[in-house]
Amino acid sequence: MIDKSSTTPLYLQLVDIILEQIKSGTYHEGDKIPSERELSETFSISRATVRQALSELEKQNDIYKIHGKGNFVSNSKIDQELNGFYSFSDEMIKIGKVPGNKILNLILKEAGNVIATKLNIKPTDKIFVLNRVRLADGEALMYETTYLPHWRFKELHEKEIELNGLYNLIKTKYNVSISYAEETFSPCILNENDSLFLNAISGDCGMILERCTFEKNNIIEYTKSIVKGNSFKYKVRLNNL
Repeated sequence: MIDKSSTTPLYLQLVDIILEQIKSGTYHEGDKIPSERELSETFSISRATVRQALSELEKQNDIYKIHGKGNFVSNSKIDQELNGFYSFSDEMIKIGKVPGNKILNLILKEAGNVIATKLNIKPTDKIFVLNRVRLADGEALMYETTYLPHWRFKELHEKEIELNGLYNLIKTKYNVSISYAEETFSPCILNENDSLFLNAISGDCGMILERCTFEKNNIIEYTKSIVKGNSFKYKVRLNNL
């Protein structure tokens, strides 16, 4: 309950109460939480204080507002550790979610200057371009474009990727032994194309994730992913030297 004698501001106390209710399962993902009026009456605090607490929860992406309908519990963020190489599908399985792929297309084309530089090949060399949406429990989390050098992955088929997953396929069919990968992260604003595939709102915040995957000294994958802004929390372990 709210402790009006505490030095902790009332709105932050309410934030903690609502977060604890979400954590305990009182409210689940997508559930509507009580209105400003109901919260004000329940905790005997002003509606201005309630409004401040709800604004803080919305800022933290713990709830989202639908005008005219109320406030709802956001989907939980996925903790992603960046301490080693990981597969999206494997990570989803670890946290109890069902991974999925919605493959949009797989085409074979010349690399061109930009992608040739990324893959350290000639602009006229052939590459596979794989466009897909990555899903967890049916929810779109990433819009992903992957570039693969044709010289390493000949006779790659869309159906194989759909059935096996890309990394499982390249390990089993092509005997790839991944040495390491390099990733960069940068914020972005979702454009109309991104928001269409991610079931989001154009102009929302997102994240660009770029990965280059190496087999010994050869770059065998370059992937650019657009990540829905409130889907992941990234965590890095820093060891003492």
